[in-house]
Amino acid sequence: MRYLDDFRAWSATVTGRHARTWSAFLDALARRRPAWMLSLAFAEANLSEGLRAACASTAMLLLGQLMHEPDFSYAAIGAFWTCLADAAGTSRMRFASMTAFAFLSTLCGGLTAWASGLGAAPATAAVLVFSTLGAGARIFGAAASQVAILGATACVVMVDRPMHGGVDDARFLLLYFLGCAFATLLSFTIWRIHPFGPPRAALRAAYLRLADMARDCARLLESDDADAAQWAAHASTFRGQARGAVETARAALGKMPSARTDRRRTYGDLLIALANSEQIFAYLIAVTDACERSRDTLPNPRRAARALNGIAATLQRLAEIVTGETGELSTEPHERLHALGKRLDAAIGERTSLEFCTEPAEVEAAAPLKDWRAALLSVLRRAGETVKANASIESIGMRHAARVGVATTLAFLIVRALQVPFGYWATMATLLILQPSLATSWTRSVERAAGSVAGALFAAGLGLFVHTPLAISLFVFPLVCATMALRTVSYALFVFFITPSFVLVADFAASVGAGEFVHAATRLGNNVLGCVIALAATFLLWPSREPASFDDKLARAISANLAYLAAALARARIADAEIERARRAAGLASNNAEETLARLRLERLNTSATEEFGSTALALLRRIAGTATRARLTVGVATTDERLVAWVRAVAHALDARLTANERAEALRTFPTTRLTRLETDAVNQVIVLSNLLEQAKPHPPSGLQSRSR
Repeated sequence: MRYLDDFRAWSATVTGRHARTWSAFLDALARRRPAWMLSLAFAEANLSEGLRAACASTAMLLLGQLMHEPDFSYAAIGAFWTCLADAAGTSRMRFASMTAFAFLSTLCGGLTAWASGLGAAPATAAVLVFSTLGAGARIFGAAASQVAILGATACVVMVDRPMHGGVDDARFLLLYFLGCAFATLLSFTIWRIHPFGPPRAALRAAYLRLADMARDCARLLESDDADAAQWAAHASTFRGQARGAVETARAALGKMPSARTDRRRTYGDLLIALANSEQIFAYLIAVTDACERSRDTLPNPRRAARALNGIAATLQRLAEIVTGETGELSTEPHERLHALGKRLDAAIGERTSLEFCTEPAEVEAAAPLKDWRAALLSVLRRAGETVKANASIESIGMRHAARVGVATTLAFLIVRALQVPFGYWATMATLLILQPSLATSWTRSVERAAGSVAGALFAAGLGLFVHTPLAISLFVFPLVCATMALRTVSYALFVFFITPSFVLVADFAASVGAGEFVHAATRLGNNVLGCVIALAATFLLWPSREPASFDDKLARAISANLAYLAAALARARIADAEIERARRAAGLASNNAEETLARLRLERLNTSATEEFGSTALALLRRIAGTATRARLTVGVATTDERLVAWVRAVAHALDARLTANERAEALRTFPTTRLTRLETDAVNQVIVLSNLLEQAKPHPPSGLQSRSR
């Protein structure tokens, strides 16, 4: 046991050192990426997960090489899938997800292979049943969906290996289960994930997103041709990403069990770091809004850009400190942020308060751990209630499950009828691409097709110098490592690396060398076939488009942002914690509305009116949020007249009535701007513009903008 502990300590040291190098490389790449790669979340790459999956899969291949047993390729696949099934969270959740996948995939995959041995009809029935059940598990949440869809993937792969009840078949299933069990054992012994690992990683991503926000603002200040559209794109993209990252960190901290949080200084420090990220986020919103409003009249825009770049570098350093990788506990980074903030204030001509928290942030704490029997009964009870609530043809989850089952079975019948080699690749592509809505299925199919093409070409190139099972085993290691490490970064990158990985494993199973050209071309063709079937099913089989609820989301965003504006203007009479909650609610509501609008753009052919109206309204809301944040954080501003606060609240009520109840509210008179500060005048003008926009659009709402009452 002592040697095991020594090895574990050495492994953690090596992993941490290489993880820092890996993170620095990805961060540098992220800063230099072109605009079209903006959505790639490089900060979310996880080298530790990649190394764990690579070790588990490669160990199975090397063992198969030593024993001259090609079926160990299924053990390698089982190990890889088990690592994919690992649900982030507590150790109990992770163990439950991995062991559940191991047993379910072995049992259901074995039944599918046995049905395949009986004939085409039983095999078709097995594919239909298990793919439908795998997709239907989405109604139980992300963790259950992850395990179930991977289990269904095992079924559609094993259907191409018919079983007839012999000893060889039993050995095949045993080898597959061995790979699953080995990956689970590796995850809870040598390669254990520290309990605070996920929240630390989430906080690191949040701080890096804040750094990106500051850096992009500096870029716009340095640009001589930055226009209103670019500033609006900055607010929509970078604020949305930062808000999403902060909320992910909040959720990760909330999942920590009470046994790990009670009287733990580490947990308290992480909560304070989360609270500070919220403060920095608000500060950057205020600064960005001030820079946009006064771009042509700033005292020194170049100096402001330098200060923002310095803030970005300091936030990046804080991202490393919060992960515990640098060992620094000093307050020097916060002091530097204060100093840079003062320089920025002088450069933009405003005094904005940047304060750091000493009290932990509020998070929704995880429920205390129960006895396993009580926990099992609770899970079963909730599962029954969920099934009862979704037992209807109107349920999006049930329609999605039926669509996936029919499409996957159709793909299986096509490849069987055409006798396509490695036909399970097409079936698997169909199963994994299909999503509940057209927009997500379309995006996923495009990413999979692009990743498959690039990955197939790369796999074909490997065929020039990979000729032996040993070489295959060694090349699988970096490929699987990159696949797992980058799976949360981009689905296209995930498919790019998994394509040559599966090609090499298929070549290992065939016990031949130099077959990568054929396997890569086959993989490419099957993936394209799967994409086509999935897209056809998305459009033709009970299509689930984005619900016509943009009015709902927009109404919530308007109410939340105007409530935040009113609270910020009345800051002297409202507790700071209440204002902070209002700001968070406004950001989340705006993000939800923007995500809905983005999906509507993908799903509908005639979206010009919807897009123009929605984009304009949401851009105005971002400006209102920026003005509210400036009103809250700007130092030395006189208390706002209560009449202005009451007017903002009245406008909010009237706009909500127009959008949600289709009521014709009484027209609001313009609030007099005499004796108002410049910031208050901005707030009044923005609210009036928003009101006029909705007044003009409501009598003839664009396509997709329907009220809740209709």
